[in-house]
Amino acid sequence: MAEAHISGKKLTQALREMKEISRMDFVLFSKKGKLLASTCPEPDMKMQEFVTQFGKSMAESQTIQDWIFLKIEINEKTEHILLVNKNGSEDSSYVIGRMAACQIRNLYLSAQEPVNETNFLRRMLHGDYSERQIREENQEVRLKSGSYLLYVIRLATEQDEIVMETLKNLFVLYNVDYLVDVEEDCVVLIKNVQGMEMKAEQYARCIIDNLQTEAMINAWVGYSDPAESFLDFRSRYQQACTALQIGTVFYDEERVFYYRHLGLGRIIQQLSPELCDLFLEEVLGEHAEVELDEETLATINHLFDNNLNISETARQLFIHRNTLVYRLERIEKKLGLDIRTFEDAMLFKIAMMVRTRRNTIAQEAQSIVAK
Repeated sequence: MAEAHISGKKLTQALREMKEISRMDFVLFSKKGKLLASTCPEPDMKMQEFVTQFGKSMAESQTIQDWIFLKIEINEKTEHILLVNKNGSEDSSYVIGRMAACQIRNLYLSAQEPVNETNFLRRMLHGDYSERQIREENQEVRLKSGSYLLYVIRLATEQDEIVMETLKNLFVLYNVDYLVDVEEDCVVLIKNVQGMEMKAEQYARCIIDNLQTEAMINAWVGYSDPAESFLDFRSRYQQACTALQIGTVFYDEERVFYYRHLGLGRIIQQLSPELCDLFLEEVLGEHAEVELDEETLATINHLFDNNLNISETARQLFIHRNTLVYRLERIEKKLGLDIRTFEDAMLFKIAMMVRTRRNTIAQEAQSIVAK
């Protein structure tokens, strides 16, 4: 089993979270005295000497000056030394220190999952490995070389055995492609492009269609450019996730999203709440918060689909042309925009996307507060 590795950034984050809860400082060393992470200024050399001496001793814990020293054992071997700055009684500080030591120990144990294709790919996609570690781990896993498309498949519900079996049976060539469950409702298909008979977008739609018919589940798919090396998997995965995120927010009528074809959504996604409000105030003024009913939205969408052709839109809606003109005049009064003209139609479309962006930011903020 490869030696578990956790980045200093992740260790520091874990210690900071413990400090927020306990109001105590923590310092983590390797058993040889190498500083790994800390919530306070770097300790002096004398403290590092104490750590080395303590690591060689038989004691499980020791108090030196204002610090409690604790050993962290992994697989029955002392691997790390955790220093806890006393805050309050020594007994309570010791208990909190033991809890923090258990947390660090569990982080390392979770990093020691058996090295196989699925675990390796999952952790690679999540960014848990450096490039050097990827190369080292791949000497054991031995991913196949080639050009791969990464399809990130977002499911309407949590994935189950039926979903995984459907994808494996229909889209995964044994010993050529890879299927990784990265989240409860998200699966990544890593498809070797050699021998693919369909274009990338057609293949994505085929995935969605088969999940609907075979597994009875709705799905959305994001994809990006091919990865020419397994070292590119992480960046291509991020691009496909970005395509999904932007696509599902701004183009809710679509189910397949390509990173290079995100249009205005890519730009609007970068807007801050303040810029969203400023744009809406400029374009819609007092009408910025007007809500449109389903009939009005359907009318607008049909008009846009028909390139602002009023006669064709009226025919598809099964209404008289004059009735449609009347509806559009009512919309103009509501919004202050005459969407029969190209300029106002574009302003309206952009304004609705900006409002969606602003509302999404607000919803995300509320969900964070709720957690």
